Amino acid sequence: MKRAGMETIDIAKKNISVVIPSYKPGSDILTCLESVLNQKTDYPFDVTVVDSSPASPAEMIQARFPEVTVVHLQQRTYPGKARSAGAAAVKGDIVCFTDVDCVLDPYWLEQHLEEHRRGYKIVGGSVVNGTPDSLFGTAEYITEFRELNPGVKAGTVKGVASCNLSVAREVFDTVGYFPDFMKAEDTMFCEYARSKGFAIFFNPDAKITHMNRTSFKAYVRNQVYLGEGEVEVRRRTNIYGSFLIDYPFLLPLVPIYRTVMTFRCFLFSDRTLLLKTAAMYPLILLGFVAHVWGFIRGPYKAGLSTEKKQSGNRQGRIDHD
Repeated sequence: MKRAGMETIDIAKKNISVVIPSYKPGSDILTCLESVLNQKTDYPFDVTVVDSSPASPAEMIQARFPEVTVVHLQQRTYPGKARSAGAAAVKGDIVCFTDVDCVLDPYWLEQHLEEHRRGYKIVGGSVVNGTPDSLFGTAEYITEFRELNPGVKAGTVKGVASCNLSVAREVFDTVGYFPDFMKAEDTMFCEYARSKGFAIFFNPDAKITHMNRTSFKAYVRNQVYLGEGEVEVRRRTNIYGSFLIDYPFLLPLVPIYRTVMTFRCFLFSDRTLLLKTAAMYPLILLGFVAHVWGFIRGPYKAGLSTEKKQSGNRQGRIDHD
């Protein structure tokens, strides 16, 4: 793959922005912002919260953090569109993203900027389990973030999570902004960027701690939503697993595949998580099955059949080397 623009850059000459999408954030936004503003870095940066709550949290936020800009959108907005609005509004040459339910390591920004200094235009970091004492929270962490645990080696990857992401402005100028999806918009954005030759670098030292959902209902529901997002990605790109759009009868095999890949990932990255996965496997498997149900349900919710081929729902798919 061609790696676009891998020359070393001078970060001191770049504007840095941090964007956080928000919807009914409660006090979590204050915890998140405190970790953002306490970054140990010599580089100046600005912070913008893009919120679409019925009642804006601007007064609460700016009473404690007056330096933070709050953009209030009038309609409920999915995270992808909120990130796009934020990226378009800020002045940053490098735009960093995290989420309300995340707490950043003090050196998070410095770790991201180091990889941009080396020439990478898209950088992602690792995710730490913020709910280790919760059964359902840990299950969500394992099913959603296994490939982003801090034990995974640094290197170029196919995708990273938008809760721990930084993007050079020229990527947006070339690729556009995030798709307007509730889930998996980061996966699709990464695929679009890779199709244009941009390398994505994973730095496990750029850490965030993610506060996962801790109820059974929320865990299962989120897996369904993730499945709905993943089918949209595969309808629009040639990412791995896109063949499932044409061969949906293979979907029952997906939980088996994900089981193998999860154990394999933790075998080489985190043996403690490997043991937890084994101990919690019935709950993990339930999450995998819920994800498949979302994959099946998604196109029907959108009025499209998983068996429908070519025509409108397969046009515009991207290929890359």
